[in-house]
Amino acid sequence: MGQVQTVLGEIPSSDLGFVLPHEHVFHDVYELTMNSHMILSDVGVARKELTYLKDKGGDTIVDQTVHGLNGNPQALAEISADVGINIIAGTGFYWEKFHPLWLADMSEKQIIDLLVSDLTRGFEGTDVKAGMIGEIGTNHRGISAAEERVIRACAAAQREVGVVVSTHALFTRIGMAQAQAFADAGANLDKLVIGHVDTTPDVDYHEELVNFGVWIAYDSIGQLDKQSDEHRADAIVELIARGHRDRLLLSADIGKRGALESYGGKGYAVVITDFLPLLRERGVSETDIDALTKDNPQRLYS
Repeated sequence: MGQVQTVLGEIPSSDLGFVLPHEHVFHDVYELTMNSHMILSDVGVARKELTYLKDKGGDTIVDQTVHGLNGNPQALAEISADVGINIIAGTGFYWEKFHPLWLADMSEKQIIDLLVSDLTRGFEGTDVKAGMIGEIGTNHRGISAAEERVIRACAAAQREVGVVVSTHALFTRIGMAQAQAFADAGANLDKLVIGHVDTTPDVDYHEELVNFGVWIAYDSIGQLDKQSDEHRADAIVELIARGHRDRLLLSADIGKRGALESYGGKGYAVVITDFLPLLRERGVSETDIDALTKDNPQRLYS
């Protein structure tokens, strides 16, 4: 096992423990969404929520809040130290609607340099380093020229630094187009995660992605407007039966205030409290559950 960059420095990937590989601790996209639930900015609330997660068995959370979504890397480091939970911060750009205005004025080389700087020197104004690239977004209908340029830059930064890249691929088979675009750009597919595949309830599509050489993330757990958790659990049982357990990740992609325990939701621990019992009811073994929640993400980040 290798080393992984957290917001407090490098640790052995074997120390990651139980990992939620796609979440959001801080972001604020109110101006673009006009939805107050899309404001996660209260440091005190974030500290409580991650304490709840740790108390229920979570060890590591990956915050995939990228440029344009108004994250808070310095606060991530402070909370990680206070709570005693590992946090891996992401860098990159979401889908084009959420691109910061300044991105269009940057050359591709400048985008690469920014990503590499975030990963190796720290986010601007801090010494907090990103430990992965993501979530890299595209529209669900197709990849725009601006989004394709970001993909090329992310692939180049990944080649230089050797980190995990994770995407946003909602509702359609857009994940295959993303995987192909990253492959064409020279990315290391063994470190590429296609996210939100559970919002497209098609196990054959998920298998196609794995056979292409990438990882897949069932990372919208608890979001019942996209698919029921029962259907997610059934699909995971099928993927395990087809031999794909070791390329599968689980997370909840918490990104709305209403999903937090402080506001009446299930919180980051919904995977532990609500979803893993569904897998156990379907006969998924503890060995398989450990693979999905510990061994797989540790191997991905090694």
